[in-house]
Formats: sequence, C-alpha cells, structure tokens
Amino acid sequence: MHHRQQQILGMLQRGRIEYRAAARELGVTEMTVRRAVRALEQRKLALPVKGGAIPYPLQTDSPGHGTGFSDEALKMALAEALYARLQPLDSLFIGTGTTALCFARVIALKQKLPMTVVTHSLNVASTLFRTRCKVFLLGGELRNESLDLVGPAAEKNLEEYHVRWLVSGCDGAWADSGFYTSDVSLSNLEKKLLRIADAAAIITDSSKFAHRALTRFAGVEEVDLLVTDSGLNAEDEQKLKQNSIEILKVPQSP
Repeated sequence: MHHRQQQILGMLQRGRIEYRAAARELGVTEMTVRRAVRALEQRKLALPVKGGAIPYPLQTDSPGHGTGFSDEALKMALAEALYARLQPLDSLFIGTGTTALCFARVIALKQKLPMTVVTHSLNVASTLFRTRCKVFLLGGELRNESLDLVGPAAEKNLEEYHVRWLVSGCDGAWADSGFYTSDVSLSNLEKKLLRIADAAAIITDSSKFAHRALTRFAGVEEVDLLVTDSGLNAEDEQKLKQNSIEILKVPQSP
C-alpha cells in the first residue's frame, strides 16, 4: 500500500474525513487525497461521500433481504428512487441486507436531507456515521452469520420508537400474498416493525416475484410503496395496485 494511502487509512480509523481538511493536514492537494481514497475504495477500505470519505462499512452480508442482486448499478438506482421520495426530517427504520446497505450508502453520498434513522444493522449504522443523520441502533442478539441485532431484546426496544417509513428488502415476493424472508428471526422483528411505522417501503428487484422464501413478514395489504425494476410483469403489477401499493419502477440495466 502506498504511503499516502496508509496515512489516509489512519485518518479514516478516527471516522469521516473531509478532503479539504485532510489535504491541509497532510500538506498535499485535495486531488492527491481523492486519488488515495479511490485506491482505498477499490480495496474496500474507504467509501467516498460528498466532500470526503468514510470507513468502508463492515461487510458481512446477511443471507437475507437482497443478496440476490447481481447488478450494483440497479441496486443504486432503486435506492436513489426511494431516496427521491423522502422529505427533510423524515424518520426511517432501515433493515438489513445488501438492499438496505445500498440505500444507506445513497443517503451518505447525497448528504442533503437531515433524517433520523433507526436500524438493527451494524453495516447501516457504520455507513451513516458522521453524516447528517441522527442514528439509533437497536440492542439485541448479534446473529452468527451477519452483523444484525435480533431477538427478544431488539423486539422489546422497538416499543420505544415510532418512524415515518420502514425500509426493507425481501428474499421472495408473491403479488397475491406478500413479502418473504428466509430468516425467522428477521421475520419476527419485521412483523413488529410494521406496527411502529406509518408506512412500509419494500425495495427489491423483479426477479424476487413468484418466489416464496421460508416465512412471510408482510402481507400485500401492509405495504404502501414498492420500488422495483421494469422487469415486473403486468399481471403482478396490476394485483399489487389493486391492493393500493404504489409502485416506483426503474429501468433494468442493459
């Protein structure tokens, strides 16, 4: 690793850096700092955000909620479509998995709206570190296979919160019945999340439809907004709209 990259990495260990301040501290140009950050990003050690960079989020992905995505550009497009619907001072609960993490990255990159975020994902919380968001992290049991907090303690903590939006991915979706996850502990938590949110938004690619995972966490009547891609078939779209679900679609990647 280049000496300059090591210096930047050391600064990132203290938290978010600003390009201008880092350049002044190191006695180099902002462009030099940006180049070092880009090199660190390629090694998954830094994540550029507006005006600076943050440590790369802890990367132990949950096996549920969004790991089926293979197209990074599509994930970002879906996340940005939902972000465009948010208002300043909105309060959100952001769930777990790669879909939720991508949404958190969009929030960190945009840095436009001050918001309150509640989450049980350590990845999401670390992504939003030193942004304009006020972040609350649920307590609970750390899952063995991912950096998420679940269990009775996490579910009990939910009683202390109320949010405008629940933002979640899914492992499977059925236009007649609802949205599914492969993890029972996540399902139990998200069923309770629906009670503390004014509205629920699901972000998922269209390939999840017509696939049921192990357990349902939300019926179609409990979801207000679906953000998906243009691959959603017309029959499923009609059924969802009949249940008063608003649908935002983004183009599929070529």
